[in-house]
Amino acid sequence: MRILDLTQPMEEGMPVYPGDPLFRSRAAAEHETDGYHIAEISFGSHCGTHIDLPFHFFEDGENLDAFPLETFAVRTAAIDLTAELEKFRYGSLPPVILPELLQRYAPVFESAEGVILKTGWSRHWNSPDFETAFPSFLPETADWLAEQPIRLLGLETPSLSALANYSAEEGPIPLTLRRQSEADDLLLLCADTESHRILLGRTPPVLIVENLLCPDGLPLVRPEETHLSPDRFFTLLAFPLRIRGGEASPLRAAALLAGPDPGPKT
Repeated sequence: MRILDLTQPMEEGMPVYPGDPLFRSRAAAEHETDGYHIAEISFGSHCGTHIDLPFHFFEDGENLDAFPLETFAVRTAAIDLTAELEKFRYGSLPPVILPELLQRYAPVFESAEGVILKTGWSRHWNSPDFETAFPSFLPETADWLAEQPIRLLGLETPSLSALANYSAEEGPIPLTLRRQSEADDLLLLCADTESHRILLGRTPPVLIVENLLCPDGLPLVRPEETHLSPDRFFTLLAFPLRIRGGEASPLRAAALLAGPDPGPKT
């Protein structure tokens, strides 16, 4: 059995979603003066690798108290979208994750409790555009996902959509989407909120884990694969802090893989 860490580090200067509290750490006691060390740490509930729960967007939505611990141990598959994303770039908009990009993986969504979408975006951690240019959902993608039997969606990105940072003039919006909105700019502006509301508002909700790492060694389902072998699945451990009434929480995410550790590369 092997364990892969899927968690971004929490430290001073780390990226946080625009407007969210920064991660801060200071010494409250030090070896030199006190004989021991204690750190005083503050951060927002959506800091780093974290999970979103229904209360995040719904006043009467379920919070952390409603979910037993086993909710956060999930039979999961990771889908590798990195080779296909550029086909879904429109003008200067970030790549748009449309239903047609995911539909070919329908057997994965039907077989797994959780799905991680590997986009390669975690490599941009600490880059200036990490929070503003990531591969983005539109509501019709969330609608399609809400019809699947999964109960957890994992992302390398800090949220579901960065499109609120753009305008319709910066890239053509696919015609299928333009028919659903009277104003293209409104569609872009609301994409993140509406996508969250669709997934978290489902019964049962699709919980959302954001800012994941997808390191080497994580089993991946690639576009050319038509048969899902058992070794493509793993257990995602995504345990939040036990925060009473919490709408979200940072977590230590890890993939529990079957089989022996292959050891260091030689």
